[in-house]
Amino acid sequence: MNNVIRHLLCALMISISLSAAARDIYSLNRGWTFSTGSSDATDRGLLINLPHTWNNDAIVGKSDYFRGEGYYDRQIDIPAEWNGKRLFIRILGSNSVTNFWVNGRHVGEHRGGSSAFTFEITDFVRFGQSNLLRIVTNNSPRMDVLPTAGEANCYGGLYRGVELFVTDSFIISPLVDGSEGVWIEQRQVSDRRAEGVVRVALSGTKGVPDQSRVSIQISDADQNPVTDGVVEVTAGCDTVEVPFTIENPTLWQGIENPYLYHIDVCLTAGNRVVDSLSITTGFRNLAIDPKQGFMLNGKPYKLRGAVLHRDRMMAGTALTMLQLEEDFNMLLEMGANAVRIAGGQHSDYFYTLCDTHGIVVWSDGPFEGQSYATDCQFVKTREFAQNGEDQLRETIHQLYNHPSVAFWGIFSKLNYRGDDPTEYVRRLNSLAKTLDPSRITAAVSNQDGTLNFITDAIVFEHSLGWTTESPDDIAVWSEQFRGQWGDKLCAGVSFAAGGSIYHQDSKLSRPQPTGQWHPEGWHTHFHERYMDNLKGSEGFFGIFVTNLFDYGAAGRTYGDGKGINDCGLVTFDRKDKKDAFFLYKALWNTTDPFVHIVGRRYDTRTSLRQTIKVYSNQAEVDLVLNDFPVSSKTGESGIFVWEGLELQPGINRIEARSGWSTDKISIFIEGGTNVGAAVVRTAPRSRTNL
Repeated sequence: MNNVIRHLLCALMISISLSAAARDIYSLNRGWTFSTGSSDATDRGLLINLPHTWNNDAIVGKSDYFRGEGYYDRQIDIPAEWNGKRLFIRILGSNSVTNFWVNGRHVGEHRGGSSAFTFEITDFVRFGQSNLLRIVTNNSPRMDVLPTAGEANCYGGLYRGVELFVTDSFIISPLVDGSEGVWIEQRQVSDRRAEGVVRVALSGTKGVPDQSRVSIQISDADQNPVTDGVVEVTAGCDTVEVPFTIENPTLWQGIENPYLYHIDVCLTAGNRVVDSLSITTGFRNLAIDPKQGFMLNGKPYKLRGAVLHRDRMMAGTALTMLQLEEDFNMLLEMGANAVRIAGGQHSDYFYTLCDTHGIVVWSDGPFEGQSYATDCQFVKTREFAQNGEDQLRETIHQLYNHPSVAFWGIFSKLNYRGDDPTEYVRRLNSLAKTLDPSRITAAVSNQDGTLNFITDAIVFEHSLGWTTESPDDIAVWSEQFRGQWGDKLCAGVSFAAGGSIYHQDSKLSRPQPTGQWHPEGWHTHFHERYMDNLKGSEGFFGIFVTNLFDYGAAGRTYGDGKGINDCGLVTFDRKDKKDAFFLYKALWNTTDPFVHIVGRRYDTRTSLRQTIKVYSNQAEVDLVLNDFPVSSKTGESGIFVWEGLELQPGINRIEARSGWSTDKISIFIEGGTNVGAAVVRTAPRSRTNL
């Protein structure tokens, strides 16, 4: 077939596929009946819509929250005219062991709580009748399903959604590890040429008609075709590869230029379109080494990011698209260009947001170290090993086409207590490199040892100045690290300290991490000192602040309310951004002018003499006290400080200004003494900014 005919055929088949309904997808998110194993009858259960979790008890910090079986039942009418079609159920998120029945017949089981999975139900349904779907999900602790350790809540439920696919008999397979069955393999990428293959998994290939083909067309961001390709499909062939070359591609360059291409894949049998998919991706190359750090398209690209846990108050992990967008917008607002998603796979929509806006993603797996004495992080059994590999394989196959994903997280904060996990970590790392040699393997460590030298990159998580001594000790550690290991390890830095917006204190002293007092002032000071000591971050490929949000940890009985890890920059309910959030916005966000007065929640004080601090990404800030200008200051690293200001007894109005940006607070001085005071609030109280 000459090139002219091939291009015409590709264009014709793609054009037909875009107008033909090759597969139908139906949302099944509404009208489920939910009950637990303690219910006497499932038909008297609670009528719910998805996404859903039953663990409101975990969200409010009940340490012995319900971990067991939840039953989801739904009737679905299957039209008689679908007879001869193939039907699939895709479950987008269910934690953590899921069994699926149709009309009382067991279809299959899935083990793992963060990835999607698909079952074919063609042989289980009754066409022209109503059919009963039953999904039983179980979040009980197990020693053969990861994670087996860690403090984050293990919410039960169908927490993302359920879809029904109706297809032809000969299709692009939806059965490969819950993926779409299409992977854009980028083999050589530069600004001169992008080369690779579109790998397509097929199903129903026995007795394939003559002249069956897979055609691709790649278009730029303006939908202009740039290249295409076609390959023949023979009987029994379950995978085909369509090579492609793009001359002078526009590369996906993070937040600077998150450029995306569109790949249309069309499966034809004879002259009939039987299936098609559209994939969006970006072309880029990734590299990392100890001297140059993280490289994006051959250029050093310093990562400034935050760690994201996947739950929130009143929702758990059952997040809506609007909630996902709200979380993502706060990541953008702080000026991050990277995110580490902790504990497992997030919603696919979140990765799409990262693709579109240029956020580099580190996607963690569920292999986590001990948080509690009862945790068993690694179990040296065949079942444990197989489950860890299965979950890693699912994550890679499902996220493969997202250009934002740069790192596969292999483990997080493992130790050497009990069975040694070293050889198993090597096994996981090798599997990740085999499945996807184009990306970087990574891990999070909080100790020395051989584990730090297995993955391509390592991030060291610190709590210096929180659990021990002073936050300035990070400077000593970083200097020692660069001297001893800087040319051997590709390392980044992460750090965490607790802080409650309801705990306000004039004293600046390190609190007890396991105590009830986690003052926001120390949390702010902790982050200031880390960022000052890591200024420039020479020798480290990136910084990942732990965490962007507080998260649910029902086993915690200390700090900001029962059952919350309060190390976030934003509260668990997303209603309040802590002062430290605005420190990072001042340092990292160069596009949105702002000013923020620090200590606004410490609004009742006793000393007349006060220090006022402002965070801003502007060069100069003016301060106004009780309608009288104080002075203008230029800041260092986004911090502006007025020391020894004399306030008056009663209400004091304070305003910071820079251009059009303003911020106002009021501080009430009680008694006019020079003695500091602590303020404890058990619930938010209304505050009026004048």
